[in-house]
Amino acid sequence: MHSCHSKARCINSQGSFDCICLDGYVGDGKICQDINECETNNGGCDPNALCTNLDGGRRCQCYIGFTGNGFQCTDINECTNQRICHWNATCINNPGSYGCTCNAGYKGNGNYLCMDIDECSENPRLCPSSLGYQGCVNTPGSFRCTCSNGFQTAGQNCVDINECANNICSSFANCENSIGSFKCTCKSGFVGNGITCADANECITGNECHSQALCINRLGSYECSCLEGFVGDGRRCEDVDECEQPNICPSFTTCVNNPGSYKCDCGSGYILNNSTCNDIDECKTGHKPCHVNATCLNTIGSYTCTCKRGFTGNGSHCWDKDECAVDRTCHPRATCTNVIGDFFCSCEPGFTGDGFSCQDCVDYSLLSQPQ
Repeated sequence: MHSCHSKARCINSQGSFDCICLDGYVGDGKICQDINECETNNGGCDPNALCTNLDGGRRCQCYIGFTGNGFQCTDINECTNQRICHWNATCINNPGSYGCTCNAGYKGNGNYLCMDIDECSENPRLCPSSLGYQGCVNTPGSFRCTCSNGFQTAGQNCVDINECANNICSSFANCENSIGSFKCTCKSGFVGNGITCADANECITGNECHSQALCINRLGSYECSCLEGFVGDGRRCEDVDECEQPNICPSFTTCVNNPGSYKCDCGSGYILNNSTCNDIDECKTGHKPCHVNATCLNTIGSYTCTCKRGFTGNGSHCWDKDECAVDRTCHPRATCTNVIGDFFCSCEPGFTGDGFSCQDCVDYSLLSQPQ
């Protein structure tokens, strides 16, 4: 019967035996004590593993945040799990762990809470008016400085917008840029608000053309052209005296200059027709030279007007002739009645006849005969 320790192995030899402690134990075989492997080099475990001493051995177990068999441990990247942090947070992997940090513009623990920071409320001077800003607008995770009308953001301040560079005015207008604004003014010869401009018809609204000139409207302007018979630049027109031109009229006529024209005068009662002076039939012209109660008689180079029967006057003026005012117009025993252009005679009662001759209705010759 050997006397080896229970944690030793008995090895028989010629006439004797040896006691050798099992692996994980130390001693002379008769007495064997457990070796704490964890006290030396972490028991051969990975630096990121927990060494646990066991009776006759040890156990290696990777720490939380690591994975492996304990002898080899690798870090677990928790950030590959997109839901491990708040959606407005950034996940930062650490050896054996991780951290959640709210993104810029948010505040909270990063794990389940990240609230938007209202920068405009927390810092009222964030968008100073001295830099051209009109106000501050909070946005999720950030903010925006708004510029006043007529300005645009340029880095950390607002600069004037040159609206004239954007051709905002009509092509027929002048654009004048100013700080924060602009002005459109229609050019001369155009009317409108500057954004839209239409041609001004100076020939209707007012121009400097002469009274004897024709106004011609052009786009944005106008022209003045003297009428036929006048000469000048249109703004000043003078009559052309055609009679100064030699032989402009036949030798038997007289040249008479008129404003803008001329005529060859054959003399009173004549008219020039095909280089011949012809008599004017004044009685057939439209102006009717005689009175309505006169008869017109054309003569060579002239005419005469004679008042009709029953009228008196010079023919140009005719008045009714009161025949009853003349003695012995009617019979002494008749009544004269004047009418326009005429008269009539009526025998008095007791007389018969046409008024020019009236007889007594009683035949006195019959009265003198014996009964």
